Amino acid sequence: MNRGLALAGLVLIGLVGLVYLPGLRGGFAFDDYHTIVDNPSLDIQTLSWDALLDAAMSGVGIGPLARPLAMLSFAANRSVAGLRPETYKLTNLAIHALNALLIFGLLRSWLPRLAPRAPTACAWLIAALWALHPINLTAVLYVVQRMTSLSATFVLLALALYTGARLRQLRGVPIPTLWSLAVALCVVLALLCKETALVLPLYGLLIEVCVLRPRRVPLTPRARTALGCAAVTMVVGGVWYFLHSIAPGYGGREFTLGERLWTEARVICAYLRLLIVPAPGAYALFHDDLLLSRGWLAPISTLLSVLGLLAVSALVVTRRARQPYLAFGWAWFLVGHLLEGSFVPLELMHEHRNYLPGLGILTLLVLALADALASRPAARRLCAALALAILGTVTALRASLWADPVLQIETDLAHHPRSPRLWYEAGRLRVEGAGSDPARLRAGVAALERAADLAPIKSLPLTALLTVAIERGDGAAVARLIATIAAEPRESVGIDVFQALVICQGYGKCRKDTATVQALSDALLARKDVSTASRQRLLEWLAVFYARILADPTVAMTILRDLVAARPADLGLRARLAEACASAGERREAWRLAHEVRAALPWTSVFNQRPLRTRLTSVLADEHGS
Repeated sequence: MNRGLALAGLVLIGLVGLVYLPGLRGGFAFDDYHTIVDNPSLDIQTLSWDALLDAAMSGVGIGPLARPLAMLSFAANRSVAGLRPETYKLTNLAIHALNALLIFGLLRSWLPRLAPRAPTACAWLIAALWALHPINLTAVLYVVQRMTSLSATFVLLALALYTGARLRQLRGVPIPTLWSLAVALCVVLALLCKETALVLPLYGLLIEVCVLRPRRVPLTPRARTALGCAAVTMVVGGVWYFLHSIAPGYGGREFTLGERLWTEARVICAYLRLLIVPAPGAYALFHDDLLLSRGWLAPISTLLSVLGLLAVSALVVTRRARQPYLAFGWAWFLVGHLLEGSFVPLELMHEHRNYLPGLGILTLLVLALADALASRPAARRLCAALALAILGTVTALRASLWADPVLQIETDLAHHPRSPRLWYEAGRLRVEGAGSDPARLRAGVAALERAADLAPIKSLPLTALLTVAIERGDGAAVARLIATIAAEPRESVGIDVFQALVICQGYGKCRKDTATVQALSDALLARKDVSTASRQRLLEWLAVFYARILADPTVAMTILRDLVAARPADLGLRARLAEACASAGERREAWRLAHEVRAALPWTSVFNQRPLRTRLTSVLADEHGS
């Protein structure tokens, strides 16, 4: 690498560090707590295979693959520096800087074929704008979003290796097998950080079509057969995955598949506004104040957004021959949102979802501006400097807010006053910081009540309100909240609150109040409209309450035996019954049940059911010593 490129890379790293440095002092936020802070599996005491597996697979439930590589990176941070958030954020910043360098290198290899004019300068500018853009801040300072940035690292490495291999191939140079294996390894590593790496083959296809543009070679009959079989397999697999994994996921959401697809058209347009017009107040940790689309005209912006996206797509297609970078940048953006912005039942909008997709829009804008100002180099340099200054300033200001979690949430809330998540976070932080200040405590309770009013699914704020009422010894508030929770139309809300309360009190994280837990379970069981599945889930946690909090395993055993009889295939229930038997002194029965569950577990449980296997090991711990 020559000195000019090395200096460009160092300047790029320096800019990233300068802009993000103020935000490294901030704390953890929202999902950071249950994924990292309250996850004891990440606290590795001895470097053993079991300890590493426990840490890696402690993300079960976060994604289909549990994102083990990202979880191991959190465990590494925790092992080195405990729960000091600045060390996690510094790691995220290093990953972000590395990604900026990878993007710079990739664009240097792509732009000579996309837009030959000043490819190195344009590549550096695009990489710098991407690295400094405020829409990418949550992928750096929101610790848990390392899953996004680390996955992007391996996606970019895979694309760099793929591009290098294809350029060699086009020059007639053979590709070593090791090179192909390295690409495959990067793909696997990217998937083990986050499942959005599934769009990587489509990124590769874009590079082929828009960047490399090789001569068309007729497919052989064997190749056509292979492609046909692959297509059929993908369709069948996609339908199976939708029916078994995607469709059931909408049961826990406040929107249907159709409503999500309608709304996502407006979400994509909102992302474009955030990418093109970096107004400081537009960015926030949460965007759950977005109005849900319930049809083409409800609201009218749904139809306008769809028409706008189609119009832009038509425009770039018509100009793809003269300006191929337009089609490349636009397709890159849309492909990047193909999973998280389509049929998967995720929350509607998050800024970090633009981490790689946003690169397409920035590439499109920079190259279009370079074309428009081709004969005016001074104007090009002025526009580049202004863009860098604006994005860097907005991100630095936002990073300085993230240095103080309270200030950050309160500022976001001022710009997004109808966000239930922001009200919840504001309430949580106010209550935690209240101490003996009754005014601040009242402000926290008021914020949590506002969150409950706004939230379509009220589990989090109602749990927090009930916990605060218990801590304050406010019997009237407790009674009122129990009545509110029991009357919630969505039956899962009450069970979620009950489960959270049992876990909180059972593990000593909040004040123990068995009377309130019992009153809540009675109120929920008294409902006539609760489904069988929900009632059984409630009874399971009631058994945990009796065993763990009331230290009455006999009642727990009675409840669990009835549940096991109703759901004999549920291995988790049988494991709970084994634990209750062990607590009650019925060791032989506990061992028998534990062995039964172990024998019935699939081999994959070594990876995806670590907590259950650990519980069984605990039950069997004294078997041979007795």
